[in-house]
Amino acid sequence: MQTKNTFLQIFHSLLQPSLKGLGVLLLLSVSAQGQNVMTLEKAISEALEGNFGIQIAERQVDAAENQIYKANAGMTPTIDWNTNVNGNLSQVNQVFLDDRKINRLGQSFAPSTNVALSWTLYDGRRMQTRYERLKSEGQQSQIEKKLVVQNAVANVMQTYYQILRQKESVDYLTTIIGYYDERLKITEERWKIGRGSKLDFLQSKADLNTQKSSLVNAKNELKNAKIRLNNILGAAAERDFNITNIASPKTQYTLAQMLDQAKSTNQDLVLLNKALEISLLDQQEMESFRKPRIALNSSFGYSLSKNNAGFLALNQSLGLSSGISATWNIFNGQATQRNIQLAKINADIVNKQKESLLNQLDADIATAFYQFQTDRELFNLETENKDVAEENLTISLEKFKLGSSTILELNDAQRRFDDSLNRLVNAQYNERVSELELLRLSGALVE
Repeated sequence: MQTKNTFLQIFHSLLQPSLKGLGVLLLLSVSAQGQNVMTLEKAISEALEGNFGIQIAERQVDAAENQIYKANAGMTPTIDWNTNVNGNLSQVNQVFLDDRKINRLGQSFAPSTNVALSWTLYDGRRMQTRYERLKSEGQQSQIEKKLVVQNAVANVMQTYYQILRQKESVDYLTTIIGYYDERLKITEERWKIGRGSKLDFLQSKADLNTQKSSLVNAKNELKNAKIRLNNILGAAAERDFNITNIASPKTQYTLAQMLDQAKSTNQDLVLLNKALEISLLDQQEMESFRKPRIALNSSFGYSLSKNNAGFLALNQSLGLSSGISATWNIFNGQATQRNIQLAKINADIVNKQKESLLNQLDADIATAFYQFQTDRELFNLETENKDVAEENLTISLEKFKLGSSTILELNDAQRRFDDSLNRLVNAQYNERVSELELLRLSGALVE
């Protein structure tokens, strides 16, 4: 339940400042109140609760945070209780210089117990460095979880857009079939009354069946897209639902804005910065091995020894002992120096990876930005083209009814309308996906 609440908190923070206004673009229709309607908001919420990748990442965060405590860095004393009980049974045969003799069965009993304390007082700040590294590793796991959440949200949104595209394909094919069906009725009527040829009728019927076949395939693709979304959400594959439409993106972006934001919020870059921080802490820890280690040792104990043979019949002690020990490694075959060099090399590798990522981000964000601009322009053009093609088809169909145009002219108008609808659906999908990629690269998708 705690994990679920955490996901919901992430979700609320994600939808408000994180999706950069995409939540505002959701057009929630009245039918969205039904139980079988899946809005984009609901899909993201379900993913945050049920996605297995997010659940695994959450448990990995718990595991990392479980290791953040001072004792794990060696900063606290250790206290041990030690108890021993020894006994001995042996035949004793002793002859003394004054001719005294002892020949008997000897018994001894020697219990002992103590409480021992060991506390490292100084080790060249190795303990403090380890503790800082543990905290940094906990923060690193949080960033990694955020990356998983970001990728899951992006995956949900892209799959939702695919469902929208397939639904729009089904809708436009249904519209197209209406025109082809009307054409079939006209050619059939003209053929039967002798004003047209049977060939026109057969061609119209074949074209109609082709569109119906495309509609069957589109409906199957729609089902498959829903199955993919259910899989991402951790839901049953056979669950069916309706979706709500989403308005085309209206937010205006600038390339400079996206590049600046990426430098501070791109999750891959944030993760590399944290890895660099951990590498520097590793280097400090290796440096600490050059310094001495000072420890406090103390023990409070009791011991007893009883014998029925020998010089002492009873030996008993109770007391406290304390001391300070110092250890300073003088030579270990240059192992410390090698470890320091290795830590510096690892830090340099992370630095180079950061430089490479920054260079790649500049290229990727510029590419995504111009792609989004292009897709937005194409969508606007295809929206206009669709209106023109539909008007052209309506006029051509009326002219064909009146017998003032041929079936070839009508075929051409229908083909143009078919192509315009197909391009419009793809253009709208491409615009949505290119904006999604731009937000993901800049780190604006999840904050």
